[in-house]
This record gives sequence, C-alpha cells and structure tokens, in this order.
Amino acid sequence: MKRHSLLSLLLALVLTVTALCPAASAESSSKILNKMKVKSEAALLMDMDTDVVLYEQNADEQICPASITKVMTALLVLEHIEAGDLSLKDKVTAYDDCWFDLDMTSSNQNIRPGEKMSVKDLLYCMLVASANESANILGEKVAGSISAFVEEMNQRAAELGCKNTHFVNTHGMPDDEHYTTCHDLYLIAKAAMGYSQFREIVKTDEYYVDATNKSQRRHFFNTNALLSNMKYRGYVYQPCIGIKTGTTDKGGYNLLSAAEKDGKTLVSVVIGCRTKTKKDGSVEYTQFSESSRLLEWGFENFDTITIVDEKQTCGEVPVTLSTEADSVAVAPETSITAELPKDITPESFEMVPSLRASVEAPVKKGDVLGTLVLYLDGKEYTAVNLLAVNDVEASALLKRKAMIADLLSRWYVKALIGLAAVLILALILRLTVFRRRRRYGSSYGGRRHGGYRGGRRRRR
Repeated sequence: MKRHSLLSLLLALVLTVTALCPAASAESSSKILNKMKVKSEAALLMDMDTDVVLYEQNADEQICPASITKVMTALLVLEHIEAGDLSLKDKVTAYDDCWFDLDMTSSNQNIRPGEKMSVKDLLYCMLVASANESANILGEKVAGSISAFVEEMNQRAAELGCKNTHFVNTHGMPDDEHYTTCHDLYLIAKAAMGYSQFREIVKTDEYYVDATNKSQRRHFFNTNALLSNMKYRGYVYQPCIGIKTGTTDKGGYNLLSAAEKDGKTLVSVVIGCRTKTKKDGSVEYTQFSESSRLLEWGFENFDTITIVDEKQTCGEVPVTLSTEADSVAVAPETSITAELPKDITPESFEMVPSLRASVEAPVKKGDVLGTLVLYLDGKEYTAVNLLAVNDVEASALLKRKAMIADLLSRWYVKALIGLAAVLILALILRLTVFRRRRRYGSSYGGRRHGGYRGGRRRRR
C-alpha cells in the first residue's frame, strides 16, 4: 500500500499540527468547554474538514474498538478495488474457514461456506448489519488468508499515522492484543470516508441482499440508531451520515459517527458507554444519545475566527545605515485562524512579539525580523514569524562608513595598525637620534681642525 504512505504521513502531520483547540480535559477560560462531559470512558469530536480537535476525553488511551474494526477492513477492500485487484460486482465464494474464531452468538448474517455473494453485498452485510463472517470472507478474498489480511491492516494503520493500534482479526471480536484509540479511529475513519462507496454504505438505514445459492433474500437494518429506528427507537439524528457501531460485554457500547450540518462535517467517537435505566423503566442507550449530543454541541458552539490578520502590523524594528527610514514595520507571515468555542475571542489571547533589536539596511519586504507568540490560558497556543512589510534601501555613504568602522574594529586590523604605529615611532626615534649624532659629530671635528695653531719649532 505504498501509494498511500505519503498521503497518510501528511494526514497524520496535519492532525498533529492543526489540533489547536484547547483540550476539553484541561481547565479552560471557555465555559463551553468546561461544562462539556461525555458519559463514556473515552470520547473525541473532530472537524473532519480541518482536522481540529473540538473535544477529547481519554482520546489516546487504549480501547477495544469491537466492530468499529470493520471500518479498517472496508477501507482495505475499497483500496484494492481502486487498485483494480477486484470490483464491487465480483462474486465471492465463502471459504470453509469464514467462521474462524466466531460462533452463532456473534453478530452475523448466517453466510455459510460455499455461499456466493458479491463484494458489494458483503460490504453491506459487514458495515450495515455488522456481520462478522462477512469481514473474514472479504479479508481472505483480498489477501489470500485472514492472517495475511490482518497483517495488512496493521501495516495500513501505521501508514495512516496510528500510534497505538494493533489488530488481530478482521471483525473486532475481543482480544487483549486487539486495540486502538479514539484518535487512531478518527484517522482510519477519515481515510475510509474519502471513498464515496463507503459513505453510501454507512449512511444506509436498511438493505436487501438478493437470494443466493444457499439463502433466501436477506433484509436487514443499520445497527446505528442515529440512522434507523428499527432496533432502538427515538435516537435518529437527521444530520448523521454514518459510520459504525461496536459492542462488547466487557467494553460496553461504542459508536463512531459522522454528521453534516451548516457546511461542516464532524466525526464523533464514544467508547465504553453503558445503558441507563430511566425513571419510567425504559432503557437509554447512551452511545446514541451521547453521540448526537456531542455532535450537536460541536455544530452549535464553535466558530472559525481570525485571531491574527496577516495585514495587521505588530511593531517596528529600528533600521541602521539608511537615510530613507529609521525603522520598518512588521506583520505576521500568515493569518492565524482557528475553530474555537464561541466564548473564546481574539481578545482572549495574549500576543507577545519578539523582535530584533535592530537591522541593517538594505531590508527586503518579507525578511524575517521576529516572531509573534500567542498564549491562551497561560499556555503557548501557536507562533508565527513576523516579516518586514516593505523595502528599506541602504545609504551608500553610511554603508561605506560602516564598512570602514567594521574593518577597523577587527582584531587583526587593530594589530596591524598597532604594529605600524610602533614601526613609525621607531623610525621617528631613529631619525631623530641619527640627526643629533650627525650634528654633534660635525661641530667637534671642525673646531679641532680649524683651531690648531701649531708651527715649526725654532732652532736654537
């Protein structure tokens, strides 16, 4: 699956870098965030268009995904269809081991060994009715064996950026070595939602499978009560477009759901929900009520705002070596926008610029002259470079003076100047002494020669 590795890496990177919303688990200046608490062991709400975390609760803790596992199984099947390895119309014969590690008490559509069904119908059985044997049949068809397919599941999870996920089967039956996290489930779900066929299947409320060589016509309803009233009444949520339920006796009730409203697509994950008996004796299935509540909370309480505008100046930096200007204004490299609770405004942020003490001309528009750090609730939120907003030309005269001053300030130039000074001084001293000696020597010799009055000795 190498063709997906770059996209997966970028998706994981985008998820890491753009999840700017303050975590709901920490105390925030937002009352909207502080008041929200999901009745589940773990939860996550993401904006799928921006990869922004709107809410998280134990979202990186290991959980048992149960039948939500089938989203990964479906993703691999659709990727192999895209690669041309098979098609939705292909007929698949159920293998002898299609019930491997399963029994009739687990979720199924009673597909028997030797039964022939199309890939499309098997996908509907798996994603709408949550048939476990269908997952095994598809896995073996794609990879040749269930074990090989599971290995491919783990490889694909790693490519998607999943940090804490490990699969041991195609369907999600409980196993201590079969686990994931809310964040990892989101990565898998987003990749799967990229396929129109997947979106069409997971939003289907009921489906018919024509009679096969071993079965009468099948008719089943979606296990997701946000889409269908057939099994659980009173939970239908109109904006819902999927995705998958998952239930285990030990782990409780799970739901991975998505909804579209007001131009947004949100993805919710709730894990480990429990049933609640109401005063009237009826039972509330909180995986559905909490999911729709979380999704609606996300739609109603968040706006995308501009915290910092790239046209907004954030100070000035002194400029030297120019007669054109003595400073240059700076502005953010890019605007900073974020999806935030409605009670957090640009004024909620502390903005701390860090600028260079000065800069020498010439300055070019776009030169990085500092950074702007944004703080929210006392913690660093994000940062952006501050750039010069215009050119500042240098003065040729000031530039030459500066070059000379800089040259003269260098140690080796100072040493050479010092040495030259010493040599000049020595030369001056030598010339001075030499002249004195010459003058003195000339005067003494002349007096002695010119003053001699010697004469011949007289004879007696």
